[in-house]
Amino acid sequence: MIRKAIFMFVTVFAVMTVVLVGCAVPSTTTPGGTLPSSGQPGSTPVQPSLSGSVEVRVTDAPPKEEVTGVKVTVASVEIHKAGANQEDEGGWMPTKLSSDNTFDLLQIKGLEEVLATGDLATGTYTQIRMEVTKVTVTFKGGQPEDAKLPSGKLKFVQPFDVAAGKTTVLLFDFDAAKSVNVTGNGQVMFKPVIKLSVTKTPGALEITTPSLPNGEVGKTYDVTTLAAMGGKTPYTWSLATGNLPAGLSLNSTTGDISGTPTTAGDFTFTVRVEDSSTVKKTAVKSFTVNIAAEGALQITTTSLPDGTNSVAYDATIKAVGGIGTYTWSISAGSLPAGLTLNAATGVILGTPTTKGDFSLGVKVTDSASPANNDIQNLTIHIAEEAST
Repeated sequence: MIRKAIFMFVTVFAVMTVVLVGCAVPSTTTPGGTLPSSGQPGSTPVQPSLSGSVEVRVTDAPPKEEVTGVKVTVASVEIHKAGANQEDEGGWMPTKLSSDNTFDLLQIKGLEEVLATGDLATGTYTQIRMEVTKVTVTFKGGQPEDAKLPSGKLKFVQPFDVAAGKTTVLLFDFDAAKSVNVTGNGQVMFKPVIKLSVTKTPGALEITTPSLPNGEVGKTYDVTTLAAMGGKTPYTWSLATGNLPAGLSLNSTTGDISGTPTTAGDFTFTVRVEDSSTVKKTAVKSFTVNIAAEGALQITTTSLPDGTNSVAYDATIKAVGGIGTYTWSISAGSLPAGLTLNAATGVILGTPTTKGDFSLGVKVTDSASPANNDIQNLTIHIAEEAST
């Protein structure tokens, strides 16, 4: 996931992606005092005991190879106070953009950079909106070209609180590959696909890899690169406790886990990552990997990527072992409305029409007689589409 933390705010928020250009909004009076208008002269600062801080950050999932650059320019970032009329501009609080409000989504992997900062009165906030003025896309072997935006303003709805003396980080996680589309007439469109998350510890280091794939004895393991965010790159990876399955190794520099398993069983271990700060930051996370016996049918996919409502979704479930061809089916639960599972390929495809978390059991059956089968429980998170 290509990432970049690019917004620093004074409020508790979440993870997403956007483009902004500073746009001043009049200050608003609240029970906590008069909120600052992007640091404009004459505004009355909020009392320290009644305000908190917010960082708005940006990151990005890895794009497809053909896209080599996605530069986004942000014009403004504003936050909406709970209880205020949504149509009332006085309910929107401005933030102060940093000097660099243009970023390339493909150049921000593992980095965190402040895009905007501000001080907000304590309390609950419900929305954030950003104005994107320009997006330039570069394809492999081509020249940069301006992308068309459905709308210059993006609005995200998610309640969050601002606590006195605390800093809230709002992280906007872009998925460049899904955000860039080319129409039949060659027009490049940029419809942001963003995931929003909230944290109260700015700069904290964390391992973001949700899970590791399973494997099979004697079969080359799907190379998996551990991912982290926060702190200062480059990172150093190591095992904190336990052992990898015999035959697998962890690259301390890249975070790659690779090799060919030699022993069947369930292996639980804890991975540690350390950043390059003067005062080192560290994070740990525990994983469990199942290595099946040689030839046994095994679903290796242990997690599915998140999706966005009304945005095309595409994910492939993989398996190893067994005999002959595979047949895929849903054994329990259901896919989000709008998605289907291809029985022959294991590909989940479609456009989700509702948001939420969906749990399901996926079953694979081979063509042996009698047939072998394996079941894996998975979850798909479908986020709300950003309104424009």
